[in-house]
Amino acid sequence: MRRLITILVLLAAISLNGLAQYKNDGQRFSKEEFVRQLEQYVAHEAQLTSKEQAEFFPIFREMHLKMRKVFDAMKKIDSTCPSNDKACANAIRQKDKMDIELKRIQQQYHNKFLDILPACKVMKAIKAEDKFHRNMLKRWSKVNRKK
Repeated sequence: MRRLITILVLLAAISLNGLAQYKNDGQRFSKEEFVRQLEQYVAHEAQLTSKEQAEFFPIFREMHLKMRKVFDAMKKIDSTCPSNDKACANAIRQKDKMDIELKRIQQQYHNKFLDILPACKVMKAIKAEDKFHRNMLKRWSKVNRKK
């Protein structure tokens, strides 16, 4: 009886471990994991010290939160389908304003980054973020082609 219970417990543990690997194997998107990987990549590529990371990443996250709000508003405009030229022109103008707002946010936060990091590290961090996003898009498109 004791042996049977031990075997059942081991089988349950193996099943749970397999389920956890399935979820973390790219099958489901985890925003927290994405942010963790992004920050790790940026820190490595920009050669940030732990002190610099502690100062940089809270501001970096704050910038992304503000940008996310603008992206969500843009997505809302994209999801609607205006029925006349006047409404379409208005939607285009709104999106243009939002594009400009995104650049203003980036400019504002890049200046904040320059206050806490050397310019070369800020440049490396900006390039690393762009490179990370491109690499993730490539990886996701390869996964989608396999399906």
